[in-house]
Amino acid sequence: ELNFNPNLLARALAMKNQFTVCSLFPKSFPENEYWHLPKQGAEQAANGLKDFGFFLDTFYYSLFDESSFIEQANKILEFEPDGVILAPLFIKESILFVQKLEEANIPYVFIDATIPNQKNISYIGPDVERSGFVAGKLLSSMLLPGDPILVLNIVKGMENSSSLTMIEKGFRDYFTGNSNQVENPIHTLAINSIDKSIIFQELTKFYIKNPTIKGVFVTTSKAHEVAEFHQKHDLNIRLIGFDLVDGNINCLREGSIDWIISQSPIQQGARAVKTLFDLLFHKTEPKLVQYVPLDVIIRENLDFYIDFQ
Repeated sequence: ELNFNPNLLARALAMKNQFTVCSLFPKSFPENEYWHLPKQGAEQAANGLKDFGFFLDTFYYSLFDESSFIEQANKILEFEPDGVILAPLFIKESILFVQKLEEANIPYVFIDATIPNQKNISYIGPDVERSGFVAGKLLSSMLLPGDPILVLNIVKGMENSSSLTMIEKGFRDYFTGNSNQVENPIHTLAINSIDKSIIFQELTKFYIKNPTIKGVFVTTSKAHEVAEFHQKHDLNIRLIGFDLVDGNINCLREGSIDWIISQSPIQQGARAVKTLFDLLFHKTEPKLVQYVPLDVIIRENLDFYIDFQ
C-alpha cells in the first residue's frame, strides 16, 4: 500500500545465506565456439549477484565422450550445490544425473535442450521445432519449387542427441505445410565428426551422388565448415545455419552463408542463473518453459546485432 520496495542487498546481509549453483556445459573447443556463449552469459549474471551471496561453479564435459559427462556429474553431486544448470545433450546420462539430483532435493534447470517428462524447474532455450520451421521458411524463400535440399547434421553421437530430430521435423513441416508448391526433395546427411577433413570427405561423397542440391540447412553451429567446402569447389548452394560463432560471422560477412539463426545463447545462460537466484533467494517459482527469441541475422544487420549484444 505504501509502495515500499525492500533493499535486496540488506535482506541478503540479514539472512546471512550463501547459495552456490553448478553449471554443466559441453566444453567449447576451440574457445570461441558455441558453448563459450551460454557460459559467458551465466558467469556475467552470477558476477552481478555475488554481493547477495550467490556463486557459480562451472563444470565441463566433452561432447565426444559420455564418460566425461558422468565424471563431471558425479563431481557436482559430491559438491552438493543448491541448484544446477544443465545442458542435457547426452539423454541417457542426463536422465540418470537428474534422478540423483531429485533424490538430493537439488533443483535443476535445462538449458539449450530439454528432455520430456523430467522434474526440471524450467527449460530455458529455443523452441527447437519452431527454429527448424523458421529455417525452412527462410531457405524456401531463396529456392525454386522442386529444388533439392540437404539437411546436414554435423555432430558426434547422433543417436543420443536430444534436439536435432525435432529441429529436422520442424524444417520438414514447413515444406509439407505448403502443399500448393511443387515439392522440394529433402535429403538428410549425418556426419558423426567435427574434423574438417572428414566433413569434406563426406560432403564430397554426397555431392557426387546428389549434384543437383540447391540449398543446405546445417542444424548445428558448423555452417562455416560447409561454406568453406562450397567455396573450395565453387558451388553455388544457398546455406543457412545456427549461431553466431566466429566462423559463421566471417562467412556471413563475405556472403558464403545466407542466413544465421541466433538462439540467444548468452541470454540463455544469464536467464538460467536469474531463474535459480529467484527460486533460492525470493522463493519464486519459475515458468516451466522460458523460450528465448530466434533472431534472424543476415549480412546487412550483422554488425548492428553484434554491437547491441
